[in-house]
Amino acid sequence: MSNRLLVIDDDNIHRMILCRIGEKVGFETVGAVSFDDATKLLRESQFDCITLDLSLGERAGVEVLHLLSVIKCQAPIIIISGAEDTICEETVKIGKSLNLNLCPPVPKPVDLAVLRESLERIGKQVNLQKLACAPV
Repeated sequence: MSNRLLVIDDDNIHRMILCRIGEKVGFETVGAVSFDDATKLLRESQFDCITLDLSLGERAGVEVLHLLSVIKCQAPIIIISGAEDTICEETVKIGKSLNLNLCPPVPKPVDLAVLRESLERIGKQVNLQKLACAPV
């Protein structure tokens, strides 16, 4: 069973690129175009990693963080945004205060090598956790 990555981004091109990078490092990827789409997917499925754009059209990415807190999500979350560094850093603080597993944010335009390295590292960590929890 492969690791699952949820890419939440309202921009079709960014979402497609992020999904493709996730697939290249071994994730099964699912894209969400809006807050409502992400909510539906998160209530129906489990994900091993999530990337989150802070601007989702009429809704804010921080609203997704609140939902993730309510459903007690433990998956690593990577904020990917074109917002100022201080906004991204504050959002990470909010996520951590909600007991979420926030990774360092990745600014847009995305440095694809940095994102690939982050996803590879997360994939390896998830695999190790699954092995540790697997019945013997």
